[in-house]
Amino acid sequence: MDTTRNAVARLLADTRHILLGLPLALIAFVVVLTGLAAGAGTAVVMAGLFLMTGTLYAARGFAHVERVRLADLGRRPVARRPYRSPAPGSGPLRRALTPLTCPQSWLDALHALVLPPVAAVGFCLTATWWAGALAGLLQPLWGWSLYTIPGYTDVGTYLLPAYPVLATTAAHMLAGVLFALTLPLVARACAHTRATLGRALLLAPEDPCVGVYTAAPRQEETARPHGRNTEPVVTGV
Repeated sequence: MDTTRNAVARLLADTRHILLGLPLALIAFVVVLTGLAAGAGTAVVMAGLFLMTGTLYAARGFAHVERVRLADLGRRPVARRPYRSPAPGSGPLRRALTPLTCPQSWLDALHALVLPPVAAVGFCLTATWWAGALAGLLQPLWGWSLYTIPGYTDVGTYLLPAYPVLATTAAHMLAGVLFALTLPLVARACAHTRATLGRALLLAPEDPCVGVYTAAPRQEETARPHGRNTEPVVTGV
């Protein structure tokens, strides 16, 4: 019983991650692409640089949303790479334009630009498998009405001409069963593909030998003997 409940919960979580991800990906793509293109086109004047900086801040916001979704999908906190802070003593202009020199900010923008194709493919596959499973399994509730249309023919007409409605229902339900059995695999593969892209561009490496901090390390950590592995600080988003 618990195994079935966990499998259903996993399927629903993967489906939610994929279906809600497409509109978010499209919004992020439009905002980031438009902002960077407009900023690059006007970079000869200072307005372009400020526009690109604002776009990178917007990309950070979209990346934060995606990290929250990755934490929800993986059911555990995630750690991000730190953003570059202004150097001590920097002037107002350099502080304002700091995101332009921040590698993680550009990775956030890159994620927004390359995600839509992956999100679109995952959305189409998952929606198709859900539609096939539901339409096939529920075919007895609506399929008979199609044969009230004069001249209507379906696969059952050729499989079993004497009982076309019965044959069509059996064929569609069999297809629905196949879609339903493979739906968890398709949804998991689509969610994993999207999550892999997000982890590569938005999250810190999960290698425990790599110490990645979102804040200054604690004093006891800095006092460890040289050569020992340091654990990365994992923070929720």
